[in-house]
Amino acid sequence: MPLPMVHLSVARNIAKMGFELGDLSQFYLGSISPDAIHMRSNADKSAKRKTHLTPIGQRRIEVNDIDFVKSLPNFIKANQSKSDVDFLWGYCVHLLTDVYWIKRIYHKFVEDYRNDPSPVYNISEAYYNDTGILDQVLFNESIWKNSVWQHLQAAKVSDFLDLLTAQEINLWKERTLHWYDNGESKLKNPIRYITKVDTENFISVCSETIKNDIRIAT
Repeated sequence: MPLPMVHLSVARNIAKMGFELGDLSQFYLGSISPDAIHMRSNADKSAKRKTHLTPIGQRRIEVNDIDFVKSLPNFIKANQSKSDVDFLWGYCVHLLTDVYWIKRIYHKFVEDYRNDPSPVYNISEAYYNDTGILDQVLFNESIWKNSVWQHLQAAKVSDFLDLLTAQEINLWKERTLHWYDNGESKLKNPIRYITKVDTENFISVCSETIKNDIRIAT
């Protein structure tokens, strides 16, 4: 749901909160990798639901955050011997960030869009206009991006369970590394529904919430 800089911002906050992470490169790679499904040719919504561990019969925007949080410890325990554990934790941080973003940002965006008497775009274009511009701003203003980008560049890729191939993860990694190269978003319409303050507040609150989720899970 949110774009890479939101995911990496939350992941970096988590990494700075005192949790024992053996390999930051794998943790950061995991924190962007669920969206590597976009690199699969003709990936449909069911494939995206699978990589995001969406319960069968639900849409991603319908996932209950409390139930989802409770399900993650079992996912981690079942797969920690099959995958790099730091990648696995990063992957789960991404999924939690998505769930909280939907609850705290996306639902309000949809409501505001539907109440707009003269929307400029269709709902998808309006969403990616605002989030695309804001993600570029986060990158431009970040004082830690060079460090995180070095970790991503150094991260080795491999197949992840039966969810993603190494090729898909590597393609998404490279796309993320060059996502912000132009220095400005390709979308130019003024931000209308999601503000910079909304995004920065979300990153802060979401990071604290996930910190507590991880402590409960462990």
